Amino acid sequence: MKTEKLFSDQQELVLGRKIAQGGEGKVFVLANRPNYALKAYLPSVVAKRESKIRAMVAAGISAKVGNVAFPEKIVLDAQGNFAGFLMKLVSEHQEIHELQTPVSRQKLFPAADYKFIARVAVNIARIFANVHAAGCVVGDINQRGILVAQNATVVLIDADSFQFSSGQSRYLCEVGVPEYTPPELQGWNLKNVVRTPQHDAFGLAVCIFQLLCLDRHPFVGRPKHGNDLSTEQAIKEYRFAYSARNTNMEPPPGTLRLDDFPEKIRKLFEEAFSPNHVNSRPSPADWVTALGEMEQSLRPCSVNRLHHYSRAASECPLCRMERTYGRPLFVSDAAHPVHLPGGRIDDQTGLALDLQSFMASLNNTAIPDTISLTLPPKPALPPSAAALEYKRQERLTPLWRLAGLAIAALSLAGFSQRGFPGIVIFIGLTLAAWVFFRQPKGDVEIDLRYSQLGDKVKKRGMEVQAAAPIERAIHLKAEAFGLIDDYKRLCNAFQNVRKTYDSKRRERQLEDYLSNISIRTGKIKGLNSSNLAALNSYNFFSAFDVKRRDVQQVHGIGPVKKTQIMTWLKGVEQRFQYNPTYDDKDQRNIAADKATIISKQQAIDEKLRSAIKSLQMEMVRFEAWKNATDPELAALLPDFYQAEADMKHIGWALRGVEQIPPYKVSSPIPGTVPKCPYCNRMMVKRTARQGSNRGGQFWGCTNYPMCTGTRSI
Repeated sequence: MKTEKLFSDQQELVLGRKIAQGGEGKVFVLANRPNYALKAYLPSVVAKRESKIRAMVAAGISAKVGNVAFPEKIVLDAQGNFAGFLMKLVSEHQEIHELQTPVSRQKLFPAADYKFIARVAVNIARIFANVHAAGCVVGDINQRGILVAQNATVVLIDADSFQFSSGQSRYLCEVGVPEYTPPELQGWNLKNVVRTPQHDAFGLAVCIFQLLCLDRHPFVGRPKHGNDLSTEQAIKEYRFAYSARNTNMEPPPGTLRLDDFPEKIRKLFEEAFSPNHVNSRPSPADWVTALGEMEQSLRPCSVNRLHHYSRAASECPLCRMERTYGRPLFVSDAAHPVHLPGGRIDDQTGLALDLQSFMASLNNTAIPDTISLTLPPKPALPPSAAALEYKRQERLTPLWRLAGLAIAALSLAGFSQRGFPGIVIFIGLTLAAWVFFRQPKGDVEIDLRYSQLGDKVKKRGMEVQAAAPIERAIHLKAEAFGLIDDYKRLCNAFQNVRKTYDSKRRERQLEDYLSNISIRTGKIKGLNSSNLAALNSYNFFSAFDVKRRDVQQVHGIGPVKKTQIMTWLKGVEQRFQYNPTYDDKDQRNIAADKATIISKQQAIDEKLRSAIKSLQMEMVRFEAWKNATDPELAALLPDFYQAEADMKHIGWALRGVEQIPPYKVSSPIPGTVPKCPYCNRMMVKRTARQGSNRGGQFWGCTNYPMCTGTRSI
């Protein structure tokens, strides 16, 4: 473009630096219009764009929709011919992919955490809602057209490409990026396609998914069966890789999952990418509501204060991702390390905690080694009617025996005189034996009732003891001791930050250098936008990611493209120069390392205070349990006491059938339980709910579910 004179409102424009350049023209700041930017079209584009831009300016669309760089004023050349337009200057904003990609986020948005990302997602949806309300359709949704500021505000640029209607005239959006184009338009020539808000709804959902899932594309994954698909083909076939429906796709490893989000968010993603909702995709307003609710409900991670996640998730998904890839997703802003009220930063230990007070609280909270159930005092009960009858009959027993002897004597006398037939004598002796050995009725029933009731009391008492609400207290106390151990290790790490940094300084310089070289801007031969989206979805963002993992695990990256990527990596590494002299960057790195440790110490402080408070509440609950009466046991005891009173009345010995052995409690005191083989925290006894050891006990890590370490007992 010639540097000819340009005018707006009859005022000559003084061009400043060029801030952008594309296939249609160039964008400049203006020295004499500081709040405006100029887009000057190439001569070959002027005629095609003039009527649309004049219509947008005449409609005053810029005043109707904030935070969108719509054309505001017409720009003419010296001959009065249309040359371009003025729009609001958008400064100090970054393209959206710089926020969602870990490498660039840590450099350009160092203070951003996941709550910040959620807030940006809400703002993007709100702007799309405003654009649609103004009668426009974005059409060409892409990551370069959405800009984000440090305060999470969002601006849309390239608004001159939006589809716009004025009266009977409709000006189409003639271009689009395949990764954001809905299935029904994949492969179409977009120059003559009338876009609708439903088309935008697909691209908006893709954009929100990539933002919330940290640059993962929803249609990038690996087929469970068959050959790999391009991203465009996967979109065309509705192969949402994260869907609960059967799409024959599985997402890349180490990503967020749909069940990490609230149900409303999951439902909106499923509908946005489903063939059954092509004409009823979620609107921007739907996303504003759902994302706003999610933002408000995000909870902080107990391990890393920079992590926030939905209460719908069973664990922190960001921690899970970091464990998979071994790199932090968020870093503390070294210039603004945070600390909790009441805490102070010590040069030697980092965040200084009052460990003595914590230990005193733990040691003063005594958990019993055994649980013994004390039965209520036995009342003085009269014998039952059955026992009285038995005793009455027992007093007649001597008379019955005399009668038996008499009958026997008469029978024998008759036998000796041979005056009675043999059968009569036999009957007489049998009757004599029955009378002599006759026992009072009810003896078996009384004894059996006493034994059975005693066994029931003992069994229920053991069940009550085993169900005592003490296990969570044990867990909490062990967890608190484990947190104290973690804090001590962090203090040691804080004290040795400089020493640790020095030992790995060259390695870290190379790592930082490679981490700052983005694949997206590398212009690697043979890679298209679909390949870049796939690489990002598989957590390949920088040269460092390429160096430590095999890129061929990414669908669409075969041996040829891998060779091109590795050639690029080799060239990047050859340009690395080690700097042996300490500089400001080293000091910032050390400060960032310290800030990261302090952040972890703060998380421990929060969790430790919470554990001790919960422990004390559990012990109050345990004391209340000890003083309570079990209804089932209370119902058994009156009958048992009556059976025992009957036994005493009759004079039979009591056998202690109801004696309940004490229940042994595993001790949470350090040294009496093993440490986790993975994270070195204390462990507690747990009961297996499934598998070959179902019902058996094992040692489980107190940091579950963040850590799944186990040991056999």
